[in-house]
Amino acid sequence: MEATQIALTFPIPSVPLVKPDSVVSIDTFFPEDEANRIAEIESFNKHLFRPNTYLHKWWARRAGSTFRYILKQLVPDLSKRDYYTPGGLEGLTILDPMMGGGTIIHEAIRLGANVIGYDIDPIPVLQAKASLTDISVAAKQEVFNYFLKQLSSKLAKYYHTTCPICHSKAELQFILYGLRKISVSGEIIVVDSFILREEQNGDVKRLELFYPEKTVSISGSVFPIIDKEEARKIGVNGKSSDLLSIPFMQRYVPLVAVGHCNTHRTFFKKVDGLDLDSISSAHQWVLNNMNLSEKYFHIPKGPKSDDLRTRNIQTFIELFFPRQLAYIAQSRLLLQDIPAEHLPWLTLLISTSLEFNSALCGYKGAEKRRPGAIRHVFSHHAYSFPYTSLENNPVFSRHASGTLKSLFVSRIVSAGVWARQPVERKFVGKSWVKRIIPNEIDLGKEAASIKDFKGETRRFIVSQNNSTRMQLPSECVDFIVTDPPYFDSVQYSDLSNFFRCWLRCFLPGHADWRYRESSSAVAEAPEQDRKFGSVIEGIWKECNRLLKRPHGRLIFTYHHWRYTAWAQLNIALKKAGFVLSNAYVVHSENPISVHIRNLHSLKHDTILVLKPHNENKKHIWPKPEPVTNFDSYSFCQSCGQMTGWILDSDLPVDEIEYEWSKFIEG
Repeated sequence: MEATQIALTFPIPSVPLVKPDSVVSIDTFFPEDEANRIAEIESFNKHLFRPNTYLHKWWARRAGSTFRYILKQLVPDLSKRDYYTPGGLEGLTILDPMMGGGTIIHEAIRLGANVIGYDIDPIPVLQAKASLTDISVAAKQEVFNYFLKQLSSKLAKYYHTTCPICHSKAELQFILYGLRKISVSGEIIVVDSFILREEQNGDVKRLELFYPEKTVSISGSVFPIIDKEEARKIGVNGKSSDLLSIPFMQRYVPLVAVGHCNTHRTFFKKVDGLDLDSISSAHQWVLNNMNLSEKYFHIPKGPKSDDLRTRNIQTFIELFFPRQLAYIAQSRLLLQDIPAEHLPWLTLLISTSLEFNSALCGYKGAEKRRPGAIRHVFSHHAYSFPYTSLENNPVFSRHASGTLKSLFVSRIVSAGVWARQPVERKFVGKSWVKRIIPNEIDLGKEAASIKDFKGETRRFIVSQNNSTRMQLPSECVDFIVTDPPYFDSVQYSDLSNFFRCWLRCFLPGHADWRYRESSSAVAEAPEQDRKFGSVIEGIWKECNRLLKRPHGRLIFTYHHWRYTAWAQLNIALKKAGFVLSNAYVVHSENPISVHIRNLHSLKHDTILVLKPHNENKKHIWPKPEPVTNFDSYSFCQSCGQMTGWILDSDLPVDEIEYEWSKFIEG
């Protein structure tokens, strides 16, 4: 695709070329309309717009285009501020002290900046290092082909089945399970739906094809099969009807096998003796060979983990079927022979694949438009417990949902190609078209210290660190751009335990796996409101110390309906010595996203631009009227204005929460 120079598409104030130590454009201007237009389409498929930041599962990623627009307003050369013009931050240092998914450091390094990224959780650190390190796609392909060949040879015997038509050997793709429940009349099996596949020709494949009486025999006893709608009607859709006295794996019954025959293609069949023998064989291998210390897999207390504990699930090991555990164990053994430079990305790929290879995976492949698709573990930003559980074959030889081969293509190959030739979307005429950004790359070179930044571009320091204590010299950072936790909105530290326990086994020496999760800024329970304020205050104070004067700015996105969330944020900023230069509003959430669909949720972020307090500052923010319109955009806009007034005011800290309560709740 030929690189094309793009003309400016939004008005820029007519100001002379500036240096970083004078005017900062974002103090007075931000292209809200342009940023919102792109953010709205990116929010539907963020992973397609920024594939190089999606190596591993992480939560609450914001639109990369939003931060590109923010960073472009920090470019000192006016001629390079256009969104579609490459570079502009060469020679500047950008810090993200709470980098999470790494969106900001990726955007900054594309523009030529040297970057520093910190996070208290090791997963974002491992992901950022792996995705920023320059290793060719061809080299990764060679390593992956070798690994997959070895892994498949170890696991193939557990995924043999037979074609129901010609009875020849076939490869298993996945198995569908039903959930055992207790009703007033005895034990029953519940599935999400009796529909197995809606074919393109209009035919519908149903479970009754294999279980015409809607019953299943287990150890000589016969149990009825019902769908979730019927389960609701008879009151067995809650935890009270779960079989909590038996292991979680035993609560699921294998019903239907789906495989591929070289002659008859994809087939569905009733689970038979060969399929059950394969499961039993894998289970025996795991018992004999998978020696794991359960203390590393114990499920901790937490707002999301408690959903597992209340179902009498005590370890993360219990969330995987025997063949899935064999997959994990064999992968761990084979990783020992992988060259050191390839170990991080390949290990993260295996780790993130567990979201598609767990008993918590559901089945959404009955629909015509997504045949065979898997509902992954965290599709709802929480633990879900499907009635129809799908056990995937991670080494299935064909490209299919959730397989290691498919994930390699989407998370490694596509990401690697994009990283060397980033693509943006531009609205032309009546449609969006893709535009390659010439002379940009989303890759860098790791630096040992900030001294290595001098005279260089695209150097990065990425480290697991508590950002209340950053080991950096004062006034060494030009701009701090971040996306902090939104008070209590996403309990990502708790959810990431699902992956972290396995990564600890795969990469024991690559991170501090004993770090204190409680040190994160998330208020994970109502009684922890002030914990958020206390932690974020420490981070903001460090940010103030690190910013260069006078051009240094702290810029971040934020939203929340609760007045306590804004009050704690404002108190922390005030104690840390910041005032507001300006505030903008940008689209942030896909309105049909599963975790906010049909909810009264905020779909915008407030962009807050702050600078260190100056004793000679002028008060520029008048007190706004109390919020009366709970429209997402106007609410975020009003909260930005209120933040400006609070930080300008001489209010004592103990009155700030009261003012916010009046402002939001009246």
